[in-house]
Amino acid sequence: MTNSAKLIRLVKIMSLIDRRQGATLQHIVDECGVCSRTVYRDIEALAEGELKVFFDPQTHSYRFTEKVFLQPLTFSLEEATALVQVIQGLGKPNTPLRTSLRQAQEKIIACLPQERQKKVEEGRRAVDVRLVNQPAEVCRDIFGCVERAVRERRQLQARYYTKSREEWTERVLDPYVISFRGNAWYLVAYCHLRSKVMIFRLDRLGEASLLPTTFELPRNFSPDAFFAGSWFIEQGEPVKVRLRFAPAAARWVREAHFHDSQRLEELPDGELLFEVTVQGTREITRWILGYGADVEVLEPPEVRQTVTAAARRMAGMYDAPG
Repeated sequence: MTNSAKLIRLVKIMSLIDRRQGATLQHIVDECGVCSRTVYRDIEALAEGELKVFFDPQTHSYRFTEKVFLQPLTFSLEEATALVQVIQGLGKPNTPLRTSLRQAQEKIIACLPQERQKKVEEGRRAVDVRLVNQPAEVCRDIFGCVERAVRERRQLQARYYTKSREEWTERVLDPYVISFRGNAWYLVAYCHLRSKVMIFRLDRLGEASLLPTTFELPRNFSPDAFFAGSWFIEQGEPVKVRLRFAPAAARWVREAHFHDSQRLEELPDGELLFEVTVQGTREITRWILGYGADVEVLEPPEVRQTVTAAARRMAGMYDAPG
């Protein structure tokens, strides 16, 4: 018997054991068309090759102590194209995941038949996915360190730059989750320096190192729940905001979904009443200012005052001679 025939039979035996999570001697004999003595020799050969195969007396079958094969993935043309389109979008900017995404794309395409590879390439060019803004660049080593800390529930020793105070501080963090929002990577973590859960931009981490100490993730924590009330990422006390949009802006606002709590009410002459409850008002105030004179803040008073003051400064700047 040739070596190639034996190799084929060994692969078949491995597949039978792995696929059925165990195969009896008689089943292997029947499927391979050989005598039981040959099967015994093949099993010994597999064991000598460091495959952890053993005989289970309860089921009277040969089994592996651990999974041997990674079952092959089969992608439809639509699935493979969609994955490649998204990977292309996230892989264009310089993100910490760029290299891994490109490698994943190569593997997805490589597992497809040649004809389907061509169709995926055609589909990739048909849809252009890209981020709105160039993401803030994050050191890959720092990103990898933080990601590992999140996975292993390890505490982090970090040096962080606070932009509002223009200062560096040393902090010990319990990292909960990494979140990409807008154009930046953020870390939600419990900060032992401030004794509360805070949000940190990863591009402002100057240094990060794993500590040997671990932490327990709060049982009720989830990213969706944490950011649920935020306009973007801001945290704070819930505030109800009421806005009246002029017809020129209302036509665009009524088509979009900005927040899960938003409520719209049609007003006479094409105006629109927009109500939403958010955590903190700094982020939504910036959004309001983007609509200029086509929106009026009805409440709360503090947001109305902030927008009024900003409008006056802008008017004064443009009214000034020269």
